[in-house]
Amino acid sequence: MRKTGLPVIAWVLAGLLVIAGALISLGQQDQSADPEAKSYGPSGISAFAELLRQNGINVAINQQSKPKLSHDDIAVAFRVIAPPQKEDIVLSQEEPQSPEERFQDTFWQFVKDGGSGIVLPLSKDFLEASRDTKDNPSIAVKDLASGETMQLTSGGVLPEDGFELPEVAADAVEMELWTDSREDSFLRAYRIGKGTALVARDAIGATNRFIDKNDNAKAFSSLVSMLAGTHKRVVFTEASFGNVNDPGLLETVGPWANAAWQQLIVLGLVVVFTLGKRFGTPDEARPVQRGAREMLDAVADTFKRTQATKSALTTTLTAADIELRRVLKLPKDATRSERDRLIPASLQNALTRLQVASEYPSVAQDHALDLIIRTQAELDEYIGPNRAKMRSLAKLRT
Repeated sequence: MRKTGLPVIAWVLAGLLVIAGALISLGQQDQSADPEAKSYGPSGISAFAELLRQNGINVAINQQSKPKLSHDDIAVAFRVIAPPQKEDIVLSQEEPQSPEERFQDTFWQFVKDGGSGIVLPLSKDFLEASRDTKDNPSIAVKDLASGETMQLTSGGVLPEDGFELPEVAADAVEMELWTDSREDSFLRAYRIGKGTALVARDAIGATNRFIDKNDNAKAFSSLVSMLAGTHKRVVFTEASFGNVNDPGLLETVGPWANAAWQQLIVLGLVVVFTLGKRFGTPDEARPVQRGAREMLDAVADTFKRTQATKSALTTTLTAADIELRRVLKLPKDATRSERDRLIPASLQNALTRLQVASEYPSVAQDHALDLIIRTQAELDEYIGPNRAKMRSLAKLRT
């Protein structure tokens, strides 16, 4: 027999191409920084988020433009900074605020009201920042509180004084926590209103590409632990770099609304499949097929409504005679005496009484039904349980 379709070797090669494409996609460099907490790309921070979870810290991801944060939350905001332009472009009119800028107002107001926040700057040109790490593999950063020195990765493109506090944090109290070998500030703490914010100079070491280099994992875990308490939750607010996904109407109402909507969809599918109806096509006419049982029920109902007792007796007697002649293999012209010689006396008696009653002018329905039931019982006992029964005539009793 001739086989059709692609040979096995073709499917194997196709599978290898798919795997190779996936590996190339995962291993390639990101052109622009995209520090998503669920991203496994070079500029993602999924490894950093998993590291915090392994350290016993509760981690959550929020993509709302105006996240609802409590005082037990630590808002982590990645500030993606574009490289400075060679020429300043003066616009004739003021541009509307971007989602990132609108989030900054929400973030700093949250800190001022008593919340805790962490700002982690990252160069937007992630590819160029990664190349800069080859010339400067690490920088020495000193913790001023403990005196410990850590080797951290730095892209080298962010200026030391490139961070400016917004107007809502104009009265902030500043304190240096970490400095580099040139005694430039690498990590600062700001006391703003009732809250505290930590601002790093460069967070490229927290990305998937560099988290396992030098002391990056230890340093950024320690940075988060400064604010994380027993009941604190670290929330990665991804609206800080434009990854906004505000909830829809059903999610705003509550989880029960989404569950109800899904149940309605399932219910609709069940109704469609149960009724067997297809959308866009007319209903198919399905005529009811009548069987022998329904015909006998109809005959019995007719006898009952018309009070045709004599007809019922005659019909039962004729059917019993035909069935006995077929079982006994008697010809149609055989006499009744020839038939009676081959059947038991009790059955002969039942048939005789049934014949006499059918010839009588008037017979009560109850008496006629008793005769019919007795005749059927004698036929069952003589012929056996597999005979074709006419039980529908028993409805004459009701």
